[in-house]
Formats: sequence, structure tokens, C-alpha cells
Amino acid sequence: MTLAVELQAATLSFDDGTALLRFSGSEEFFRGHFPDGPVLPAVVQVAAAVHFAGRLLGREVRLAEVSRAKFMNPTGPGRELELTLGAEPVEEGRTRVKAVLRDGDKDVAELTLRVV
Repeated sequence: MTLAVELQAATLSFDDGTALLRFSGSEEFFRGHFPDGPVLPAVVQVAAAVHFAGRLLGREVRLAEVSRAKFMNPTGPGRELELTLGAEPVEEGRTRVKAVLRDGDKDVAELTLRVV
């Protein structure tokens, strides 16, 4: 299964720039990422932000740059996660995306990305 398919399967809802996600733990990326205490990999958090930025913008996008990434608290499968996104054009063909991933009252990650 591809990461895009796994992100779609984990999506509980997406509305107005906010996605609710819950990963089952059976996703491939959890297998080698601390098997006794699975942690959602940072690369998956970035990929989720890019995926939902595309949905927010209504077009396919690809990552051009990670301008800022701050990972504060680990999270794992079975948790309901909230990913909130905002987007603004910054230069021709590029959009700045700001994303915050939360697990309940804890910030998991804050990301600033550029997508094309």
C-alpha cells in the first residue's frame, strides 16, 4: 500500500483546512519505527501536511522545501490526530503551507513548507 493510500485510509474527516486522522498501527511505516512502541515518523507527518495541502488548494502539489519543522511530542497508532493547515502564495508557482499536528491537547509538530 502506498503512503497516499494509507493517509486516505487514516482520514476520518477533512474540512476547511482541518484533517482528523487515526492510524491503525498496521501501516508499513510503523513496522520498523520502534516496533515495541510505534511512533509516527516525522517524514509521514510532513507527507500528511503535503497531502492535505493539495486537498486544501484543490490541486496536486509536491514538496519543494521544508522551511521549518519542530517536533515536540511523539504520537502513535490509535490516537485521533488533528492536522490544521493554512496556505498562502509566496512567489510564482509556490505556496507556503503552515501546519500544526495535535494529539489531544499536545502539539506534536509545527511545520512550515513550500509546495509547488
